[in-house]
Amino acid sequence: MQPIQALKHLKTITAQYFSSAHMAKRNNKAIVYLNVFTPVELFYALDMVPVYPENHAAIIGARKMSQEVSPAAENLGYSMDLCSYPRCDIGSFVMRLSPTWGLPKPDLLVGSNGQCGTITKWFEVLSRMYEVPMVLIDVPHSGNGERDPAAERYVRSQLEDLVGVAEGISGNSLDQDKFKETIRISQEASRLWTRMLELGTADPAPMTVFDQFVAMFPIVSQRGTQEAVDFYSELVNELEERVANKVGALDNERYRLFWDNLPIWPELRPLSSFLGERGAGLVASIYTWAWSRLGVGEDDPFADWTEQYLYTFNFHMSKRIDMYVELAKRYNLHGFLYHSNRSCKYISQDIPEVRAAVTERTGIPGVILEADHNDPRLYTVASLERQIDSFLDLLAQKR
Repeated sequence: MQPIQALKHLKTITAQYFSSAHMAKRNNKAIVYLNVFTPVELFYALDMVPVYPENHAAIIGARKMSQEVSPAAENLGYSMDLCSYPRCDIGSFVMRLSPTWGLPKPDLLVGSNGQCGTITKWFEVLSRMYEVPMVLIDVPHSGNGERDPAAERYVRSQLEDLVGVAEGISGNSLDQDKFKETIRISQEASRLWTRMLELGTADPAPMTVFDQFVAMFPIVSQRGTQEAVDFYSELVNELEERVANKVGALDNERYRLFWDNLPIWPELRPLSSFLGERGAGLVASIYTWAWSRLGVGEDDPFADWTEQYLYTFNFHMSKRIDMYVELAKRYNLHGFLYHSNRSCKYISQDIPEVRAAVTERTGIPGVILEADHNDPRLYTVASLERQIDSFLDLLAQKR
């Protein structure tokens, strides 16, 4: 396997980000906790420091600390049937144990129920624990994407009201020039992220989805900053050079696979090695493609954010199936790995129907892997490896 040199900078980028977050109060900057699809550009323009409990939980999982901290949340009454992200984050707070020195105390929490209902309750818990205010962006479900002018007015009004709340917490007024510049930077970061994903259509693919999972941190936490643009510029340049020279992420790419749902964070390295040794490259994932759609325009960002909340991220089943069929063609896929994620029932509940429909329309088979994105107590690696091996045998026979 060929390591990507640009990814080596992530350790420094991540450390600097969390160090800056912990120093925010000393620099008279307010801290805002966000969920991943919240309009971060607004807060960067107000000189606030965005912090993401979801990112924190994912890092806990990737560092294999979830089994240490989750029981502390469970001892407070939070069931193992709940998403392992909030269990890890809350448990980390209780135990004062974290790979990022914990998270600094927020001045404000902003979340949305458009992503998942768990975010609402999780942020409510954090709001009580830290005794700070919370703003919820309430997003009506838009069915199968039908236009709803009343819902659009409702969501937009909440986003516009958020400006006044954030100004009051930060002590700063929103400077329109700085706001537009932040949006332009965010657009460029999203463009580079999209270009990175598109390069995966090359044969052989210059990077795997495992690499994409690792590379996600700046597009989530630092979208709207020059640091994100600089990192993705270097990464894209390296990948374009690889494509030109036909240098693949794997030494021998035999199978091109799709990963559905969130990653299994504690098993990134083991699964990457396991698949790589068998010439099986993960080349596309709906999860990483989500961040390609976060750029908004300068003229009316509130309209664009409203569009994203109501329609862009409404992955209803027929839309999801259409996307998978399209990606199967673009990436010349041989198979689908469907992660039935115990923590994300919202996405996982439709997987059997999605798999059947995608296979019917494309002829491409898929295997369902029962696991969890952050809690190793809920699956076994040996079982996953056996399933994947059997699936690769099927693909070999099919070819």
